[in-house]
Amino acid sequence: MRHPRKIVPFSFLLISSLAGGGLACSGLFPGSGSEEPAEAEADKGGPLVELTAAQVASAGLTSAPVEARGASATLRLPGTLATDPRRSFRVSPVVEGVVEEVGAVAHDSVRKGQVLARLRSSALGEEQVAWLEARANLRLATADRDRSATLRKDGVVSESQLLRVETDFQRAQVALAQADRKLSLAGMSSQRIEALEATDRRLGEMTLTSPADGVVLSSSVSRGQALAAGEVAFEVADLSTLWVTVHVPVVSLAEVRPGAKAVVRVGGGGTAGWDGEVGSLGAAVDATDQTVEARVVVANEAGFLRPGMYAEVEVVGAPVQALMVSSGAPFTVGNQAYVFQKVGDTQFRPVAVTAASPLGEWTPVSGPGIEAGVEVVVTGVAELKSQWLYEGE
Repeated sequence: MRHPRKIVPFSFLLISSLAGGGLACSGLFPGSGSEEPAEAEADKGGPLVELTAAQVASAGLTSAPVEARGASATLRLPGTLATDPRRSFRVSPVVEGVVEEVGAVAHDSVRKGQVLARLRSSALGEEQVAWLEARANLRLATADRDRSATLRKDGVVSESQLLRVETDFQRAQVALAQADRKLSLAGMSSQRIEALEATDRRLGEMTLTSPADGVVLSSSVSRGQALAAGEVAFEVADLSTLWVTVHVPVVSLAEVRPGAKAVVRVGGGGTAGWDGEVGSLGAAVDATDQTVEARVVVANEAGFLRPGMYAEVEVVGAPVQALMVSSGAPFTVGNQAYVFQKVGDTQFRPVAVTAASPLGEWTPVSGPGIEAGVEVVVTGVAELKSQWLYEGE
């Protein structure tokens, strides 16, 4: 029996009273009493909630068919931007030297080959002098060998003398090769080495150049500063592509794959964000928080993104193929999920289903009577649920 003094927090009742119509429910909530024969409702497949056309319109009830389709979950993960190590460079002198000129400072945009600093190195100067001597000795040894070969043909030079001259020539070749190698290890190109014999050569001069197009992230040099071999003078990075490090919960690993599309958003960067994709997934699980590190690669064409920024990353999960309904359709009573099947324009039946986790706007469902094309309520579900439960009391 209904309780006449019960207060009903449901707009349908007010609308019904104004319209002069009554609410009819041919079945009650499972487990409750009923004023109508249970056998009749069993023949109909379950309880049926009936409304008037005015009530349906007022509640904004709409329906859509169950679809066999694919959908993907969207994971929202915090992340931190960083440079791509393959596009980051530390510029250091190979030999010690003193800074004579600074060509770039932090925040400067630089091109590949641009001079960042010029240094004067006594150690390099000594190696360059040794190369010049080796080059001169080779010329003398070459000339001596050619002359001795000609005299040998005329019988003026003995065979032993010719062999001695040939040995001196080979030694001069080896000495020059060693001197050439030392200059190469000091960072000099073959063109610069050959230019040492020019009349305007500046022995001991050393330049530090940018290894790529990019931005100078840091600079720690000034004029007159002595730099040791291997001491970092500049950090240069190509920021056209950045990495975003995120941590994927183990329970979501099946949804994330390398190559998955992603959207990266940062504070002050607007709502559109930057397009990226998952570049790789880590091979180990962090035992502390049960996550796996993932790397999202994002293009930074406009140059707004910077290493160190915090970001929110939306990763599109792997697609799932299943029978699906709009995510607004399923509802729960206790531990059981239901959807309202549309039986007629004003008739609706709650159907028990198994509902998986929502995949964005879609939720996979299964159960008896659930098949593609079945019409289910997608808006106004809360009002219809309240009416069903109230009628079952």
